[in-house]
Amino acid sequence: MKTLLFTVVSLLAFTFWAFGASLFNHEWQLYTACAATFLLGGGLSLLPGSGYQSKREATIFIGRFTLGFLAYAVIWSVAWFTFRNTFGEITGSFLGIIAMAAILGNRKGFPGGFLSGVAIIFLWHTVGYYTGGFLYEMLQNRGTFGVELGTTPKTVTHIARLAWGLGYGAGLGYGLSRWLQLSRQA
Repeated sequence: MKTLLFTVVSLLAFTFWAFGASLFNHEWQLYTACAATFLLGGGLSLLPGSGYQSKREATIFIGRFTLGFLAYAVIWSVAWFTFRNTFGEITGSFLGIIAMAAILGNRKGFPGGFLSGVAIIFLWHTVGYYTGGFLYEMLQNRGTFGVELGTTPKTVTHIARLAWGLGYGAGLGYGLSRWLQLSRQA
């Protein structure tokens, strides 16, 4: 359930890119709008699987998620704007996830240690991010697996951008959910 909720938040965030990219004068403004959606809804979407029962614990978790995702978003963006290639995406993701996991913390530790937890989140984030990228290309009839959707180019662009958000949200959402679940069991 929490993965699904996080994926919905991701789709809402990627809506800015899919339908409103032309409203922003600069790329960083678009990324800021997307990140703000995750900051507002990401922690709430993961709350059902966090194991936190009291209002105080839930508030602390949401606050930590917000700060953690903000750190991730800033680190990822700096890496992306610096390199603008796969190296920037991967470096930003890895370092950003380390920061996010450190800020999120957990009550009892993660089985196998902190870096093991980071590896879980990073693995699923990467799977989701690049699956989304693959769908983005495929739905625009690019590459070996390209498909013709038979609709207007504008509609194809909207669908392709949302597909990236679907992949990204499902991957990162599952990674974070799995991390929370395993941390709770520790």
